[in-house]
Amino acid sequence: MVSGVATVCAVVAGLYLALAVVAAVVRGEIRHSVEIDAPVDAVWSYGSDSTAAREWSVFFHHITPIEAEGRPPDGTVGAFRVCHRTADEHGMAWDETTEEITPERHRRIRTFNLVNFPFGWFGRAQEYEVHQDYEALDADRTRLTFRSSIVRRPGVLDRLAWPISKTVYAMLGAPAGQTVFVWNLENIRAAVEARCSGEPYERPHPYAPELPWESRPARWWITDRMRVLCGLPVPPGPRPHVRPASPREGARGPATR
Repeated sequence: MVSGVATVCAVVAGLYLALAVVAAVVRGEIRHSVEIDAPVDAVWSYGSDSTAAREWSVFFHHITPIEAEGRPPDGTVGAFRVCHRTADEHGMAWDETTEEITPERHRRIRTFNLVNFPFGWFGRAQEYEVHQDYEALDADRTRLTFRSSIVRRPGVLDRLAWPISKTVYAMLGAPAGQTVFVWNLENIRAAVEARCSGEPYERPHPYAPELPWESRPARWWITDRMRVLCGLPVPPGPRPHVRPASPREGARGPATR
């Protein structure tokens, strides 16, 4: 009996060590950039309006700024908003706070309280940082970069789970997120350029109630995911309406550092 327990403990320790090694070498960040034919102030203004996300996001249906109870206004430090995957607000959702702003240069956002995502409580416990970098290339041209990484939360259990969290993110979440970044930024470029030129906005990538990893998971994880890892985004998959999940419950705030 003792020998069996010792064997199990040794196997678990070996697996954990292997995950720790993988977590130390895998990339923990996704990023993508686009160059926009518009001045940096126009790009910044568009990125500061949460309600504009309805025009460019392929993943969440809309963002709702929460400005009640004396909260800071949308687009400022301390602003709070809720991102909803579906129109009826019964699907996947997550909260965001704006933590740092350098006007027309950088915005840092914390994403937390992920609800109705895969992996249940494990997915909900994760937090992410999103960085938006604005670089004026000249008077009428701007480079916009989105970066995102999983956050190493404080606490003993969170530190012990870090190799698992980072590995799961790098192998499963990051390829999907990279694809969303590409499509979203291409939509933002088209929207801002249309506003500045006075031309109609022709959206390159529509909002998709189901994306490839949702509508064709087997194909995504076996083939399309490898294409994304190699820097080759896949086209959107079928878009049947998703069945609403259970409503959001028990919202929490981000972990303190």
